[in-house]
Amino acid sequence: MKRFISLLLTVLIFISPAFILPVSANYNSELDTEADIVLLFSLDDGTVIFDKNSNKKTAMASLTKIITAVVVLENCENLEQKITVPEYCISLLRGTKSAPAVLKADEELTVRQLLYCLMVKSANESANILADYIGGGNIEKFVAMMNEFVASIGCTDTHFENPHGLDSENQYTTAKDLALIVKHAVNLPSFMEICNTNKYTLEKTNKSDERNFYNSNWLINANYHTYYYKYVQGIKAGTTEKAGCCVVSKASKDGYNYCCIILNAPSKDLNGDGTKENLAFTESKRLYKWVFENIRLEKIADVSQIVTVVDVKLSFDADHVRLIPANDVTALVPTGSDEGSVLIQPIEKETPKQINAPVKKGEVIGKANILYADSVIATVDLVAAEDVSVNVFLWIFHAIKVVVTSPVFIILVVLASIIGISYLFMLRKQNEKNMKRSEGRTRPVMYSGAKNLKNINSKQPQKKKTTANTNKKRPTGKK
Repeated sequence: MKRFISLLLTVLIFISPAFILPVSANYNSELDTEADIVLLFSLDDGTVIFDKNSNKKTAMASLTKIITAVVVLENCENLEQKITVPEYCISLLRGTKSAPAVLKADEELTVRQLLYCLMVKSANESANILADYIGGGNIEKFVAMMNEFVASIGCTDTHFENPHGLDSENQYTTAKDLALIVKHAVNLPSFMEICNTNKYTLEKTNKSDERNFYNSNWLINANYHTYYYKYVQGIKAGTTEKAGCCVVSKASKDGYNYCCIILNAPSKDLNGDGTKENLAFTESKRLYKWVFENIRLEKIADVSQIVTVVDVKLSFDADHVRLIPANDVTALVPTGSDEGSVLIQPIEKETPKQINAPVKKGEVIGKANILYADSVIATVDLVAAEDVSVNVFLWIFHAIKVVVTSPVFIILVVLASIIGISYLFMLRKQNEKNMKRSEGRTRPVMYSGAKNLKNINSKQPQKKKTTANTNKKRPTGKK
């Protein structure tokens, strides 16, 4: 009866998901975009909400400056250090499609001022100047530092040839790698303060009067009503021929924090006014609106939920044990999702079909994937919901069986048999040799010995007769 109940529970648990349909389609189908590469994810727990070609390599335009700023911030202790602008840092940009320089040769600025010029105005010469300073007068050395940095945080598909982001054959990244970079950058002191500045006033210097710069990221500029979204903070925008329209941004609302990365988006006239809109901005805004309106953090698994049952051997107390999540699990799911929208499926390779007693309550037995709309959104350990004691006699019998059926035991038995047979064979051979030797020693005495002795005696002269004859002939010495 226990076996029947166990089988019935198992069948019910595994077939029940087949009758449950998600209440909402997956995120990607709801959030299709015209941009070539899009990645929207939570900065709170890393949950990916939308992913389109996040592993595709592409040019990154001025998003390069994010990494330039990070390397500067991590290698400069004093942001108030003054730098004199080298002329060659400006001349390197002549003949390129770079925007006109806003800084002048021999102009004196602090590292902090140069970082604002880099991230707000997106001045390419500022990237060269900072690279020259941190690289000890060598921009190539700084670029090597950029490559070392991204490799150190786990980026595998990113490479730099310059610090500003102008198109270069061997300069590329992926949205997935940029996500790693952003997660690191947003925690650096001064980074978000600088890149979230819409208007920056550069004070009078030895070469120029006071200047005002406006952020090239129009998501944070209220003057651009089409693009502005009040919950966005930074981070960087850029456009080149190879990279298309690009933007990386962060948005926070109601305790939720997200990052949206859009690469290679087109420009398109959306409202028929003859002006092309930057779709990197419009689609970022649309994605943020959707995620804040539709995604909430919900409990998707709790410790009272029976996920599956596993057969138990070596016990008379129970023939199965129930498996439950090791802990409560929360995840970002669409609002209105019910229990039927989220499925918990044991991972077959990591969850055994049967185990041996004893089993302790809370013992990790397997793992399960938590799915929403056929996508894995979390993984959780499965633990035993109760204790199951072992039967000593069953355990002893099982131990003996395991020993005698183990490969090692079988190999030892075979080896012992081979050695025994070999020993018996050698012993038999040795006995046969001993018998032959024994026969060789006794045969001359029993057979040929007597015959030879007879022959010898027949040929030997009679000493007595010879002596007698000799005495007869010997003279007496008398006349």
